[in-house]
Amino acid sequence: MEDKKRYNFGVLIGGVHTCFPKEHIKGIEEAAKELDVNICFFLGTHAKEFFEDVLGGDQENSYDYQFNTIHEYSLMGGIDGLIINYGSLGLQLKYENAEEFARKYNGIPSVFLAEIVDAPNCHSMICDNSRGIELAVEHLIQEHGLSRILFVAGPEHNTDAMERKASYLRTMRRNGLLVEEKMIAQGDYSEFVDRQVEQLLDDNPDAQAIVFANDEMAFVGYRVCAKRGLQVGKDILITGFDDCERASGMEPPLTTVVQDGELMGKMAVYDLVHWLEEENPGKESLLKRVPVSLVTRESCGCKSEAYREKETPESLGMQVHKLNKIISRMKLELMGFQRKSWFIPVLARDLNECKDDEQAFLTEIMRKMKELHVRNTHLFLLDEPVPYDGKGIWSCPYNLRLAASYQDGEILARPSYGRPLVTRENGICRLIEDGGQHQYMLFLLFSGETQYGLLACEIEEEEFPFFYVISLQIGLSLRYLEISKAESARRREMSRDMEAIREKNRVLGIISEYDELTGLLNFRGFMEHIKRICQTGNGQKGYMIYGDLDHLKEINDTWGHPEGNFALRSVASILKGCLRSNDILGRVGGDEFIMMLECEEEDFGTTFRERVKIACDRFNEKSGKPFLVEISLGITEFYPNIATDIQQVISLADRQLYEAKKNRRKSVSRNDFSNTL
Repeated sequence: MEDKKRYNFGVLIGGVHTCFPKEHIKGIEEAAKELDVNICFFLGTHAKEFFEDVLGGDQENSYDYQFNTIHEYSLMGGIDGLIINYGSLGLQLKYENAEEFARKYNGIPSVFLAEIVDAPNCHSMICDNSRGIELAVEHLIQEHGLSRILFVAGPEHNTDAMERKASYLRTMRRNGLLVEEKMIAQGDYSEFVDRQVEQLLDDNPDAQAIVFANDEMAFVGYRVCAKRGLQVGKDILITGFDDCERASGMEPPLTTVVQDGELMGKMAVYDLVHWLEEENPGKESLLKRVPVSLVTRESCGCKSEAYREKETPESLGMQVHKLNKIISRMKLELMGFQRKSWFIPVLARDLNECKDDEQAFLTEIMRKMKELHVRNTHLFLLDEPVPYDGKGIWSCPYNLRLAASYQDGEILARPSYGRPLVTRENGICRLIEDGGQHQYMLFLLFSGETQYGLLACEIEEEEFPFFYVISLQIGLSLRYLEISKAESARRREMSRDMEAIREKNRVLGIISEYDELTGLLNFRGFMEHIKRICQTGNGQKGYMIYGDLDHLKEINDTWGHPEGNFALRSVASILKGCLRSNDILGRVGGDEFIMMLECEEEDFGTTFRERVKIACDRFNEKSGKPFLVEISLGITEFYPNIATDIQQVISLADRQLYEAKKNRRKSVSRNDFSNTL
């Protein structure tokens, strides 16, 4: 019997430090374990208000922008379905609305949480927002006889927020109560709306109650009222929406609308699995609403069950027992906090010490993950860091590679030439799967305006905030690594430039350094570059590679010299694509090419030959030419230094090429069926 397919689901979610996204995550995790589904959480955040609150002033959007570009990487996730908590992403909605956002992923079955999306291949799941706010406002009016009820709304472009605001206005109007513009404050669902609440109370000194569009903002209401000497539940009444974990533990306990975030998360996973397992899954949009209810507590002036329990005195022994449990828990939390507070500077120090050695740098990151008892960790790096100028719309780069892993207790840091490329077909989930069921959290690695890659960690929900900080530190350390590389390259370049100046008069007036047909270095130009490298040798292993276009004469004689020139230019392009930007490549004869690079990779010759063969095969598949472009290679290793006999090294590579040419095809004609070795 064939094993059942284990699906890979991606979850786009932000604000995981807040209550309702946490509930979604918990529900998704539980359902994923129950149904044996792999989950990758692409974690964004909405940081602008936090930085403005902490730092003051109007802050730039770069943090929001960087954090939330991570969602684009899900397109390379190798996933079967997406769960998108759109309301939590903190996206720059001036660029796109929910439908435009959904169209990016319309090739993937998607479930949108807390948002209504009318787009193909999308289901929407949202709570009954209108009924929830109606219950809260009607309760304040009917049960407590209030008329001056204020409202703190959520983000302007968020469907949840818009429905809740509309319900507030509609319910007040239905009860014959006037709503002035100054009675509504514009919030963002975060716990950083102090200024908005302050202004709301300043403008409405006769306020009797405030209805908040979510619990996070309601907690701010408690804080602001306490600063003003207002007692919640007596001087002013407050209600929220979500019934998150903190709500019942507030003083006084918060009256709020109950929406089951865990249930919504579970339903999303169930929906996707059912959708994928249908024989003929439809692509039409579908909307489901999750019912809500109102739980009344002391913040609205009601006496809850908890309040009545308080009126029954506990024995002194029971009180002491409870207090001791609280103290013990706080001690453990303090010890954990102290350990973590030391971890970040230690991480920064140890990574900084490895800034001149990328392999050691990657290994050290994995060691630190091991120290933190992370079950599995994978580090993905971009071939080249990607800067953002703040002017355009982000487009996900397709040069992401798996650079290092900590899996099953083993650490693996891959050399630059041996890193698997992430593609749509061979995505993130496929590269990190090992046959077991996993739930990974993905963090963007960036510093300032520059992105470096992704960090995937298999961790628990409560560890998210700490790993956000770790990801920021790793991003900063990658920036230092980049600067160190650039500085080393600059020093080498300066040294080479000095040599070039000394040689300028000799080089001037001599033949040009570049081959006219291919644009590559010619032999003289190639030798000049090699001499500079040998003059400034740093003890790193080098490779001299001699390449030859197979059967150029046959191509010229059979199909003409223009086709021969085409083949030569194609070889130049193929070899460029197999080398790094700092490697040296030249054409030194009619059909001969020469390369030199520095690399410490074991068994490099075999790896490079395979890379060139694959590149030739891909070219030949698409060229449409009646002939094949194939390259024979001779490779020899050496250590560049001032005493290196370059001609001897080239001769050794040439000998290796001669041996390799013995195994080339007898003909490169596609129609020649005698084309055997």
